[in-house]
Amino acid sequence: MVLRIKPILTTEYDDLILKNTSNWRVTNDIVRKIGGDKSEIIQACKKLEETDYLETNPNKNKIMYRRKKTPQSEFNFINMMDNMEANQKSELNSLNQFSTLFMKDGKRLRQKVLDVLAHINEEVNRAYMVKVRLEYQMKSSLIPDSVAEDRIKKLDKHIEKIMNAIISKNKNNRAAEAIQDYFQNHTTKFEFKI
Repeated sequence: MVLRIKPILTTEYDDLILKNTSNWRVTNDIVRKIGGDKSEIIQACKKLEETDYLETNPNKNKIMYRRKKTPQSEFNFINMMDNMEANQKSELNSLNQFSTLFMKDGKRLRQKVLDVLAHINEEVNRAYMVKVRLEYQMKSSLIPDSVAEDRIKKLDKHIEKIMNAIISKNKNNRAAEAIQDYFQNHTTKFEFKI
């Protein structure tokens, strides 16, 4: 019995990008093949590269992408965690810039707040995505158990740190409750196929 773990990826284009990059492809080919907003597809490719799902090969003035089939190196994992930390700080700083989180009616979150929460949620989902891949690689003996467990612990700490920071910055009960509701309603569910 082979355990295949297929996470539902965080942006609408991630699945399609990974399906269409089994061989080297130029960014324009990926955009043409997938169809959709070019800037969002390029951003999704960059995020997938940061999380080590894609590898790049600069070819003259063009960047080529290919799905990565090997486990993530320690160096790449550290770089990915550094990028996640930088994104986290930036998004938490953006959230702190708002004088109020709610619209004038006092019940609904402002659109700019929702946008920042969506970015934070995407980062959390990407961390979960990497975590699921590590668990799969550990079960498949592609990486040593101790390495995978250490990385999973780091990802768990990162996720917990984000959530604690968001809640602690918004000590107002109503704001904390609204933010918790947002994350409960917008988390990515992972699908496991056996």
